[in-house]
Amino acid sequence: MTYLLHIVAREVPANDAEVLPFLEQIAGATISIAPSQQLKSFRDAILKLFPCLTSYGAGDKAVENCPWADGPLADNFKGGYGSVAISRRHDEVIPHVLRIASDLGVTVVDEQSGAVHRPQAYQVVLEGPLEGVEVETAATQLAELMNQPLPQMVLLLHSRRRTLVKKGLTRAQAEVYVTALRERANCRATISAEPRKAAVKTGHKAPGNVASRAPSPPPARVAQVPQAPTFDQPEIVGIEPDEQMFQAAESQRMAAASLVGSMVLLVLVMVLRIKSPFMMSFALAMSALGAIAVVRLAQAIGSGLLRTLVFAMLAFVPGPGTLMVAWTYFRAAGVLKENGLTTRNSLLDADEVRELGGRDGMLPSTKLLLALLVLAAVGGYAFINQIL
Repeated sequence: MTYLLHIVAREVPANDAEVLPFLEQIAGATISIAPSQQLKSFRDAILKLFPCLTSYGAGDKAVENCPWADGPLADNFKGGYGSVAISRRHDEVIPHVLRIASDLGVTVVDEQSGAVHRPQAYQVVLEGPLEGVEVETAATQLAELMNQPLPQMVLLLHSRRRTLVKKGLTRAQAEVYVTALRERANCRATISAEPRKAAVKTGHKAPGNVASRAPSPPPARVAQVPQAPTFDQPEIVGIEPDEQMFQAAESQRMAAASLVGSMVLLVLVMVLRIKSPFMMSFALAMSALGAIAVVRLAQAIGSGLLRTLVFAMLAFVPGPGTLMVAWTYFRAAGVLKENGLTTRNSLLDADEVRELGGRDGMLPSTKLLLALLVLAAVGGYAFINQIL
């Protein structure tokens, strides 16, 4: 059975039912036009994997293994349209054809089922400077490459935020951008697939899983290289998760809450002269929160168990405990600054902390604070009832 695939290097109708009639129109109109660069790249890539029928010599028995139904295959590509007829090895050849076409931004239309395999679009996400490269150095090069203000690039790289810098690319084009960021700006970047847009279906069903099987080994690709990469306006997409930095940020938030709570209690007792059993239970709650902050920081910086226990117990001692918690706050801030997450001693935004931990919803530090406040209230109430 001969399997016919249409190869289209131009925009096709969004409605799948209109694609085949559209191809009938453009097939005749492009018969005298030289193939586009995309189609040349596609043709060269598939012929490198599966040689043309005309490349075999007379009497060469290997021709029986050639998948193509006709040749020379180069004659099948004109303008932005082409076709390939596959007479054997369908399960092996079709996944390669679809993968190469998608990487080069080319659409493949299945004549038999009417299925339209539109190219996957990719985006480039900037991750940060390469290991060992100073932020200021990378920012200067990045500003020149992307034609962006230097201060903005410095802040971007210092924040360790994952940043979308280009979208709507073919795989081959995306690889060019990643290379440019690495070689010209000393920055790391990754490629990710964009969500596919839903197309209007025709009701035809593609046979089996022939087109969806992943080829092995990966097909050779011919990159469609842009002469000068142009970048989109940087768009923040997140911070790369880091469990140690998450622990440090949580430690800082707990220490801050403990210090604020302790100062509020001090004002209530020493200035306003409020005397209540609740004050003692809330003071214990704030000391416990400070001790947990110490433990969290120790986990973030890899401190020893004995040292951690000593410092945590010190947090319960009036006076020195407050100093211990304050030291924890500034030490956590220093860890975050050393890792480029902030340039100040202030707290990270809650959304940024969630991104660091790869978590959604309420932060553990907030849950712990609320739990300790509830326990303090219950403890104070129980103490009053016991006295009475």
